[in-house]
Amino acid sequence: MNLFDESIRDFLANSIIDGNPLLPSHYAEFEHLDDFQIGFRRHGSTGESLVSEIDGGWKSGWYVIAMTGLDDPVFIDTAELEDGYPVYTAAHGAGRWDAIRISPSLVAFGRLLEALAEAKTDIFQFERIIIDETDAPNSYWQNVLDECRQAANSKDVSPDVGDYCEADFERGDLVVTDVGSQKLKVIQIVSKSRGLSLKDTLALAEAPQFEAGSGVRLQLRRLKDQLEAVGATVEFRAK
Repeated sequence: MNLFDESIRDFLANSIIDGNPLLPSHYAEFEHLDDFQIGFRRHGSTGESLVSEIDGGWKSGWYVIAMTGLDDPVFIDTAELEDGYPVYTAAHGAGRWDAIRISPSLVAFGRLLEALAEAKTDIFQFERIIIDETDAPNSYWQNVLDECRQAANSKDVSPDVGDYCEADFERGDLVVTDVGSQKLKVIQIVSKSRGLSLKDTLALAEAPQFEAGSGVRLQLRRLKDQLEAVGATVEFRAK
């Protein structure tokens, strides 16, 4: 990999963090970019190469440059230098790597992140930027937009005490009764909510029903919305 490529250096130097958990939340240091490949290109304990050209394997040209708030890698393919390094991501914890192209070039991705950080929760501006700056809105960007909408809605709603009812303060468990078609996304949300590793959450999700969170109904409302947004069926069970 050309460690002197200025587009990579500039992108990492800017380290733009929007706050959306699906966007980059921490970046590699340019001088220690190779250290950021642990767990992707090589095993952290043995140093063994994890690169594989088989379907679902981590390809030889892939280099991680950042991580999202859900700990999914954001990476480029060094074989695509002439194209300006298109940017990809892939969900971790699935047992394979399925790359999703999220920007036509590294420069375009940096420009996009800057614009999104300025737009913050202005959902109309946010959506316009994504349409203008990406190849085409895909499932990844749709999820980013959904997260932005949820954040905007939570800030717009400022109820006073009179807007609550007694049931809002019931204690209980939020239970996933059906994970739906996006099991990995559900697992990522539950993992983050409960502070569990992905491995432990995957084991938890093997049951027909499992607990996503516990507490007061009102506190669990956002978690419920997040899970339902990715297709899960959930219900609150009062204790």
